[in-house]
Amino acid sequence: MLAVPFFHAKTAYGQESAEKLFYRGYYYINTDPDKAMDLLSQAIERDSTYKDAFFHRGIMLFKMADYKRAVHDFDKAYAIDPSLDIVWMYKGFAYRNQGLLDEALTCFSNYIIENPTDTSAYSYIIRGKMQYELGDFDGAVEDYDMALKLKPLEEKYYYYRFIALYEAKQYQKALESVSELIKITSGFYGYYFYKGNVYQDLGHYDSAIYMYNVAIIKNYQNADSYFYRAESYKAKREFKKALEDYNTAIVLKDSDGYFFSARGNCKYEMGDKEGACEDWDNAGNLGYYEDYDKVKRFCD
Repeated sequence: MLAVPFFHAKTAYGQESAEKLFYRGYYYINTDPDKAMDLLSQAIERDSTYKDAFFHRGIMLFKMADYKRAVHDFDKAYAIDPSLDIVWMYKGFAYRNQGLLDEALTCFSNYIIENPTDTSAYSYIIRGKMQYELGDFDGAVEDYDMALKLKPLEEKYYYYRFIALYEAKQYQKALESVSELIKITSGFYGYYFYKGNVYQDLGHYDSAIYMYNVAIIKNYQNADSYFYRAESYKAKREFKKALEDYNTAIVLKDSDGYFFSARGNCKYEMGDKEGACEDWDNAGNLGYYEDYDKVKRFCD
């Protein structure tokens, strides 16, 4: 008996088979996208149940930012083969890129439901980010917790979790989370800065100042560390120390109107009305207007 070749070069009608059209299209995906799209489409015309052709054409449409058509192809592929659960991830990204965050969240959740043995943690991180963008910080924390159970040594997962806890105003847990980050990478000034922010929001200004001190020692050129240390000093009514830090922050970043406005408020508290008015005016010129009404009320 003669062996049957893997590809039938032609059908009985002199046309290439859907299978050959697909593999030809697949071959051109990275070298000639237009040709690949044409061949994959021809494969679908030959065989409307060709799952792989729909799936890979969907990926190509996704890369072309044609998200609606991509979702259509992913839906067709999944309808043909419901075991192709990876389409939920692609659909999720397609919806996210269209700004349809609720639909994206549903897709990522469906992937997790249909693929519970996925131990990569990536799906939980993606869903956590969607929950975060939708303002569900508690839900985001739950997903980040799951990701950390699967991959307990991933520093960036601890970072995502900390940010979500901070936004959820779960400050005690946020402190624990950022402390874990400091244990992992003790040399990074940013983690001390973040911890200072948590203490400041809790009203623990001495602890906040201590953390900003450490952040400044590790990176003396970061304007935000000086600025937020100034905010803590001002909250303690230590205006001279606050003014020194506002000055340093502005030297390092003189384009931030918020810095000028806050320094203006400090100067006003110190009785320097003229200096305060000058700073509020500079803040307005830089596009920061939250305190600009004070120019009309207090300044000549």
